[in-house]
Amino acid sequence: MNTLARRAAFVTAALGAAIGMTVSSASATTTSHSWAVSPGGAFTASATLPTLDVPLVQLVCDSSAVSAGTLQTTSADGVGIGSINNITFTGCDVGGISFTVSMKASPWKINVTEPNATHSDWVDGTVSDISAHISGVGCNADFTGKVYGHYDNTKGALVIDGTGSDLKASNASCLGLISNGDVASFNAEYVVGPKQKITATS
Repeated sequence: MNTLARRAAFVTAALGAAIGMTVSSASATTTSHSWAVSPGGAFTASATLPTLDVPLVQLVCDSSAVSAGTLQTTSADGVGIGSINNITFTGCDVGGISFTVSMKASPWKINVTEPNATHSDWVDGTVSDISAHISGVGCNADFTGKVYGHYDNTKGALVIDGTGSDLKASNASCLGLISNGDVASFNAEYVVGPKQKITATS
């Protein structure tokens, strides 16, 4: 694999880890729990070195920021308990070639599904309705779908863990490095302010 492909693959994997909440695909949008959030309301969030990986390339960004998000204080089922209304990515590149990443449609929805089975301070969930566009020299692609992860109540962090196969590329024109239907893995850890506490109430 040439340098560009290796770098692209590395960046793509990192971005996939940076944006999301840990959860199994099976519990994507349904939950048997009701939820409470404190304090709820408006929030911002920031992540360092988010990555997005597809089979041949990786997109890596210096940082990402949610400048406008909202959280409900209660939810009967956790679906749409929060929204990401504006998110930006800074200093992104693939193999040293600069790329821009933009939010194509909003809001992206935050959903919680279950208390985590092994970490008492985590709640599992997803970020759905994702719609983003990347562009660089000779390369453009859209990414739409859903990512999985968890919210860490102790750290106050929304973690996207790169699991699942529901974030996919479309409208791709990228020198054969990204193809329509490619599954993307996004990784990121977004520290949320003000710090939130999300708990199941039933």
